[in-house]
Amino acid sequence: MRVIGGKYKGSKLLPADGFKIRPTSDRLKESLFSIITSNKYNININSCNVLDICSGTGSLGIEAFSRGAVSVYFIDKDHISIKLVHKNISKLKINEQIEKNIKIIKGEATKVLKNIKKNFQIVLIDPPYNSDIIEKCLFKLKEFNLINQDSYIFAESSKTKAFNYDGYQIVDIKIYGNSKLTILKLSTSSSIE
Repeated sequence: MRVIGGKYKGSKLLPADGFKIRPTSDRLKESLFSIITSNKYNININSCNVLDICSGTGSLGIEAFSRGAVSVYFIDKDHISIKLVHKNISKLKINEQIEKNIKIIKGEATKVLKNIKKNFQIVLIDPPYNSDIIEKCLFKLKEFNLINQDSYIFAESSKTKAFNYDGYQIVDIKIYGNSKLTILKLSTSSSIE
């Protein structure tokens, strides 16, 4: 597993041991970042705060950071994942000044989101395929004002998984083997309080 683009391109990342953590496939990761860095959605990653929910190995958030994201917050409830994210970030040898823009938070995403005081332009949600965390996180992102009308949410799920996306519009859906990438934005009729 490697960083595929940006400043840390080619850096090897530690993979997950066993089957508890399901890393995003290289194909899906490459496609995801092709979408983010294309002109299609007018996303400038160099001015983005990125939230990586269910971060696993940290691969997606690290990729965003390598490609110029201003800050990246990693959230995972699993202590093994949190250790992996720390190890993978330390492998990049990021200087301390820049590393202040990285936060690693251990806890259930739906509980720890309320403690974050930041607006994110890119949210990556890559949970275990049998969970209902995506729709819970979509609700909490709105509730705690962590996103705005310009934010994009990229949610990975099994290709058969349906979830409630109340208050959001689906911008696009991409299928990669057994995985589905759903791209969402706040619905224009959705109010942020």
